[in-house]
Amino acid sequence: MQRVFKQSFIVSVTTAIALLFVGCEESKVAQCSKVIKLANQASTLGQEFGKNPNSANSKALTELASKINPLAKDMKALEIKYGNLQGFQMRFLTFYQNISNELNNAAIAIEKNNLPATQRILVSLTRSSTEENSIVNEINSY
Repeated sequence: MQRVFKQSFIVSVTTAIALLFVGCEESKVAQCSKVIKLANQASTLGQEFGKNPNSANSKALTELASKINPLAKDMKALEIKYGNLQGFQMRFLTFYQNISNELNNAAIAIEKNNLPATQRILVSLTRSSTEENSIVNEINSY
């Protein structure tokens, strides 16, 4: 009788521990929410920047890039386990890294009064904006 009790106790404890570990894993929805939360933070930065009429100077561009960099690091640090969400995470990460680099390059071009370079970077930033909209639409439909 004692042996049966001991075995059933061990089975019960093992099952409880297994359920605890499985129950602690984040759901797809929770992980998706984390990606979206960071994307919304970056979007808010861009919207605030766009509303400021004095934002077309090198200092403002550099400041925006410095605000985007931590979001890129936070996006990279997310532990996403689902394949499609990992794809969105990497696309957002690449986007934020590219935007940050382009903003810094635009600041340098403005400081040097290099109009052709500034125009090229503006076109690139506009393309990047289209990419962001595409990612956002795809993750919203996911």
